[in-house]
Amino acid sequence: MREVVVVGAGLAGVRAAGELRARGFSGALTVVSDEAELPYDRPPLTKQVVAGTLTADDIRLAGAEDFGARWVRGTAAVGLDRERRRVRLAGGAELAYDGLVLATGARARAWPGEVPAGVLTVRGLGDVRALRAAVDGGAREVVVVGAGFVGVELASSLAGLGLGVRVTLVEPFGRPLRALGGTVPDVVAGAARRAGVVLRLGTGVTGFRAEGARVAGVGLTDGSVLPAEVAVVAIGMAPATGWLAGAGLALPGGRVHCDERLFARTAGEAGTAGATGMTGAAGVAGAAGVVDPRIVVAGDVARCDAVRSADGPVALEHWSNAAAQGELAARNLLAGPAAAESYAHVPSFWTSAFGLRIKSVGLPGTGDRVVVEEGEPGAEKLVEAHYRAARLVGAVSVNLGKRLAGYARRLQEERGRRRWPAERYPASGRKAMGSRGVYGG
Repeated sequence: MREVVVVGAGLAGVRAAGELRARGFSGALTVVSDEAELPYDRPPLTKQVVAGTLTADDIRLAGAEDFGARWVRGTAAVGLDRERRRVRLAGGAELAYDGLVLATGARARAWPGEVPAGVLTVRGLGDVRALRAAVDGGAREVVVVGAGFVGVELASSLAGLGLGVRVTLVEPFGRPLRALGGTVPDVVAGAARRAGVVLRLGTGVTGFRAEGARVAGVGLTDGSVLPAEVAVVAIGMAPATGWLAGAGLALPGGRVHCDERLFARTAGEAGTAGATGMTGAAGVAGAAGVVDPRIVVAGDVARCDAVRSADGPVALEHWSNAAAQGELAARNLLAGPAAAESYAHVPSFWTSAFGLRIKSVGLPGTGDRVVVEEGEPGAEKLVEAHYRAARLVGAVSVNLGKRLAGYARRLQEERGRRRWPAERYPASGRKAMGSRGVYGG
């Protein structure tokens, strides 16, 4: 393998590139990013960067400049030819590869249709700068649409600025961070109200009102209109895979389907080397079906067979998942399918908002029973365990994060003993459980 291309310069892509060098790859390494920025960490954006306690320089990903890569910044990948092994870039240039890492992540889901100025989404540094510019310029009425992790973190950060910003958080599905289940969403709602945030729960948004060309209000399904000088749409993430159309890869739900070793699965696969959608590229047949041995997938863009609940594969948008998959994808690309390792990371994530530090391990949104195992229901210090058919599937803590280490060990042990049978997985899978957006559960 002489030439490796990594498409995506977020955490998964940078970890993959660094691991390639750490494992002895000395060939040509190219990293493609559609952002002109140096690689940076995204979780602080909606918290410390909005709050002003960290700057862009503070969140740069360490080591990104140290592994001798050719960087292509500010240029998007727009096509993939697997037969010729070429990545096509905006402007028409092509990059040849012997190995390819797909780590393009996800984009903030925009509001359908046209919106007036002042209606924003938040996914990157430029988005946060635009939001802070509006607030620093005098905007005081801010409406956040969507109470997933992005929405809740933004509402907390804006309310805590000390600038007199009045924040309204709208959530049509009833509770903030609802996919965590149990009483944690109610704890978050109570803390948000105490911080001065107005909650409009169980009410949808019909559209945006404008004065001139700028947003002035947010219309709700109950007929009311919220005043708004800025509105932030936080209704989830969409996988950045449009550029892969026609490449012959399996894209269920818009994510790149990969086997348990993170090799990309091909479109129309039937578990044999004769599957359709190969576009002339070499494929390897195995228990997981046909994969392209030259392409691995990591991070938010992946739908990995190794990450499963009883209902099917679960797409993750967690920081820890992106880091672990980026590193394993690089190792497996160099090793090849025959010697590759299966992905065995126990999902974990944390966030902080309204004075609460919330952590989870496993897949808490996939259980059928929640047990408060420490603290009291609705308290600001508690641990809730999630079970399915008496099997631990996840746990969530509020301000007791150290307690989750034992649950993580139990989940790892359970993973080695028992697997949900593959024949029970529906083809559609589940919605993403995300640390960076509104999600299903």
